[in-house]
Amino acid sequence: MRSARKLLCAAILSAVAVTLFVPTSPAAASPSSAAAIQKQIDAQSTALEKIVEQYDGVNQQLQDDQATEAKLKAAIAPTLVAYDAAHSKVADLVAQAYMAGPISTMSTLISADNTSDMIAEIGTMNEIAKTQKQQVASFQKTITTYNTQKQKLDDLISVETAQRTSLTAQKKTIDTKLTSLYALRKKAYGSSTVKSGGSEPTPPYLPGRGGKVVAFAYKQLGKPYAWAADGPGSYDCSGLVTAAYRSVGISVPHQSSAQWKDTHHISRSQLSPGDLVFYQSGDLHHVAIYIGKGNVIHAPTFGDVVKISPVTMMSVYGYGRIG
Repeated sequence: MRSARKLLCAAILSAVAVTLFVPTSPAAASPSSAAAIQKQIDAQSTALEKIVEQYDGVNQQLQDDQATEAKLKAAIAPTLVAYDAAHSKVADLVAQAYMAGPISTMSTLISADNTSDMIAEIGTMNEIAKTQKQQVASFQKTITTYNTQKQKLDDLISVETAQRTSLTAQKKTIDTKLTSLYALRKKAYGSSTVKSGGSEPTPPYLPGRGGKVVAFAYKQLGKPYAWAADGPGSYDCSGLVTAAYRSVGISVPHQSSAQWKDTHHISRSQLSPGDLVFYQSGDLHHVAIYIGKGNVIHAPTFGDVVKISPVTMMSVYGYGRIG
């Protein structure tokens, strides 16, 4: 697993380098039409969104492993307490043996009132010592297993923290790329960002959990796209899904490919409000919430806002249902 994570780290950094440092050709540097500008916007947005997905994936895995380690620590706590208690009892028995001499048949015979008492006392003392030593050995075995598991998690967390740090360090470069993207948008549309359009439509009444997910998504309409955000003021595509399902008490990972793995895959004809629609551009990189009547709500891309679009807005990767 650790090797796989290292390969992921290398792939991420390679993708970042390729995406961010490929120079724009002179012919595309000064597009003369809105269509040409839009083509550049789409290309840059798709490339940047793939980096965002990689960042979200590393961040999600790091959070999952940190949570697993916290659970592991909580689970081992009672064992550590019991181990200390059993170890103390064994230490007391050893101290008693040192001070008074080992338990022997003769010493017990002298102190015992009769043969039955003698046998009982010898048996009891030896059994206590044996039981405590067995408990200590059992606890030590459990603690050794815990330490092994913890070390593996520590190693993973270390790798994932380095991955996230590396991606975060690229943010300045990404922001520079975004400045160029926003300049293109302003040239094409007169504004660097999409306007929310004022009042948003009222969500339709839809029963059940799916209806609540859709209602939440409607309330986010007009809020800006922001990479790696899951609300409440801004979202990226998978962050909107995470927040929508969090509103109904369901934990969903903050990454579109991880969300795809967590869903029950369905057909287009089976779509119901609250289901997820996944999109691709070479590979899976975008997700939206189905709201019915052939439409979805999604956080599109940089410079845009959460909005309603048709299911067919991009090339569909697949359809999924949570739970």
